Amino acid sequence: MFIIIKRSQLLMVLAVVILVIFLVIFLAVPKAIFTSSKALPIFQGDTEKKAVAFCINVAWGNEYIPTILETLKTNDVKATFFFIGTWVRDFSDLGRKIADAGHEIANHGYSHVHPKNLSKTNLQKLIEDNEAILLKEFGRASKIFSPPYGEFNSNIVNAATEMGYKTVMWTLDTIDWQNPNSKTYLDRIVPNLTNGALILMHPTEVTANTLGTLIKEIKSKGYGIITVSEIL
Repeated sequence: MFIIIKRSQLLMVLAVVILVIFLVIFLAVPKAIFTSSKALPIFQGDTEKKAVAFCINVAWGNEYIPTILETLKTNDVKATFFFIGTWVRDFSDLGRKIADAGHEIANHGYSHVHPKNLSKTNLQKLIEDNEAILLKEFGRASKIFSPPYGEFNSNIVNAATEMGYKTVMWTLDTIDWQNPNSKTYLDRIVPNLTNGALILMHPTEVTANTLGTLIKEIKSKGYGIITVSEIL
């Protein structure tokens, strides 16, 4: 006896078989294989918020920090400071002035190494050791991580994610370490402002001298200035 199967029935059977095979493969293979290659850091905060955040990486520039703190205080602005752990170890008193002023404390790694060269174990140690000294000296540390040198790949992002950290980059870069003049500094940021922008800077002379003007320009365009955790 022969069973006659219509073409539509055959196509349906094939579709079911394909779906079953896909489900078996998906459930059997670790999800990391599907997701790790797509792991990306955060380049911008919530675009629904009419606000920006200052990301200040601290590994040097001690002489300019008091001026920056005074400018932030005068303009009632809270920034997010990403600390290198060895800097905190050597200059904990200055670091506590930042913390005591109410700014957000964040993780930039214990030492300023190239994270792309590190194993997963050493990447997590880079973050963990820094978290420990931040908590010891400042009593708090947000679960956000900015990799040294701005280096990132899936291994770095996944290692941080496993520790409960969000890996944060930036939307706009002052490139203040190149010591531009104030006009160039402002031109890199002000015309390009957008909701949720993360603005990268360091404790440099040009930032110390120009930050007040930058804050006024940002506020004049209707943007608030909040911390990174608040804007994500």
